[in-house]
Amino acid sequence: MEHIPVIGMSGVAAVLAPAQFELEQLAASGLIESAPAVLRQFGFARAHVASSPFDTGEMALQAARAALQDAELQPDEVDLLVWASARPESHVRPSNTDSRASELFDGFRYQAAWLQETLGLDRADVLAVSQQGCSTMFSALRTARAILSTEPDRTHALCVASDVLPAGAPREILYNVISDGACAVVLTRGCTTDRWCAFRQISSGYYWDPMARASEIMASYFVTGRQVIQELLASANVRPGDIDLVLPTGVNRMSWDVMMQLVDIPADRLYDGPESFGHTISADTFIQLAHLRQNGDAAAGSKLLMFTYGFGSSWCALLLEH
Repeated sequence: MEHIPVIGMSGVAAVLAPAQFELEQLAASGLIESAPAVLRQFGFARAHVASSPFDTGEMALQAARAALQDAELQPDEVDLLVWASARPESHVRPSNTDSRASELFDGFRYQAAWLQETLGLDRADVLAVSQQGCSTMFSALRTARAILSTEPDRTHALCVASDVLPAGAPREILYNVISDGACAVVLTRGCTTDRWCAFRQISSGYYWDPMARASEIMASYFVTGRQVIQELLASANVRPGDIDLVLPTGVNRMSWDVMMQLVDIPADRLYDGPESFGHTISADTFIQLAHLRQNGDAAAGSKLLMFTYGFGSSWCALLLEH
């Protein structure tokens, strides 16, 4: 039987855009459609909004440095860098040059390469993951784990996700308030902290156009979410009651109450982490995980469940042992 090495999360960090706007401010600027009172009932209070396109890279840099510090690693110890962004423009480093030649070459100014150079990750191979919506970071981690599992000369992989909505873009998507943020995770061979136990993904290209099929997405969200979580638990021979904590995304809190009931996990297992920060595209569950680690909110050996849905569409669930 093929030996699969133990791989865990030796470093976890996340950051939010520093500028904060309360729901009433967002409404006054025409950036949300629902009334602030309605969104507040859903658990939202504010959005963190980047002030510049350059913030995509800067937030990624900040999160990456913090994750390396958490893992107690030097940059030259990283063997692999995986950049992850759901938004296509977030993969490109902005340019201040205005010319036709610049328009052509701007598409090749990759954020991943800039981050490698800025951090001094001289030994790392570099790649990027996209087109997974809010599940993009999950896919980045899955890819990195596969590489660490099959290439024994690699020990540490740094995965970084960062997304910023375009300036002036609406801050409400399907009744969720959207914030800008970034996260970073170091996966390490032989690390038993937040050990990777199981992963499950269900993808359906039918929902490739989220605007045209918004109603169908909302109708299928819980059904497919329940399926992916049940299949994950079955693959790991874990019962719903064995889950110690569920780390939520920042989406509508009421939706999490429903999901917990559907998968038969007790309601008190939903992790109550940092105060409302809205829903970032990729960083939500890693904001929660970083908070949990910093505050010692889970005992060693606790089973942690992470779930997310991403436009495209993909439903993903990840099981960790803390």
